[in-house]
Amino acid sequence: MSLLMVVTEVAGQEKFSDMIRLDYNINKSDDGVNIYETRIGGSKVFNLGRFRIGAAADLHKFDLDYTYTSQPATDMHFTGTYTLGTEFFVSYAIRDDWFFTAFVQPEIASDFRGDWTAEGFNFGYGGYFTRTWLHTGGATSSLTVGGEYTTAFGKLRFVPIVNYLRKINARWAYAIGYPYTYVSWKAGSNHTLKPILGLNAFYAGVQGWNGYFDDKEAVRYKLSYMSLNGRLNYEYDFNRGWQLTVGVGYTLYNTLDLYRDDTKDYTYDMASSPYISLGVNYKF
Repeated sequence: MSLLMVVTEVAGQEKFSDMIRLDYNINKSDDGVNIYETRIGGSKVFNLGRFRIGAAADLHKFDLDYTYTSQPATDMHFTGTYTLGTEFFVSYAIRDDWFFTAFVQPEIASDFRGDWTAEGFNFGYGGYFTRTWLHTGGATSSLTVGGEYTTAFGKLRFVPIVNYLRKINARWAYAIGYPYTYVSWKAGSNHTLKPILGLNAFYAGVQGWNGYFDDKEAVRYKLSYMSLNGRLNYEYDFNRGWQLTVGVGYTLYNTLDLYRDDTKDYTYDMASSPYISLGVNYKF
């Protein structure tokens, strides 16, 4: 998924936040692989007349726990992967209410064991148009349509982008589609409740083994993970620019697959489970 995907707000401009963030997510069950995600990242945007240019970088660490699985082959238990994702985008205001955005997303994704460069890179890209409206009473809305080649669902694939966002007033807003589906209620100047449908994923090169003893050889695989969760986020704004986020919910769908030469080689035990997320953001 795009690190700087469009969120359209009041004045008819696409908003890409200048921010730094730290997140920790827990996907834990007693009937499958448990996955713990730590992420730190940031983004910066430059306004150049009708153009907006920006960059973002995120470092993810995924820890995998096989305690509650039936997989006996411990040499195929990949305990951790890292993803260093970057994004570079340019957005152009065709008119005051029409925008076009294009982006590329090169990333390194690997367990960094052995010859990790063989399967350790992914390259995503995409583009979309955004149309904005200003409604009676001050409400605003936008429709974004396009597509991307992405690891947002694990294995690289083409995904259509269709997202409708409406800001009803200072307290209420909602979004429907991909990449965002949520309802936002601002309960006060510092407190926001937000039911969300969210995705967590990676597509990383990992090193496994074939054979035994003297015939044992290292083999490079791709590990594909995707989780769809529904959760309720509580967001607390404090000081100037700081935000604390706590989310509690449930994973509706999980999948963890092992690929070799673009062919699925193995599917790991996964199960729906409670989902917890904690985060701190700073917007500047």
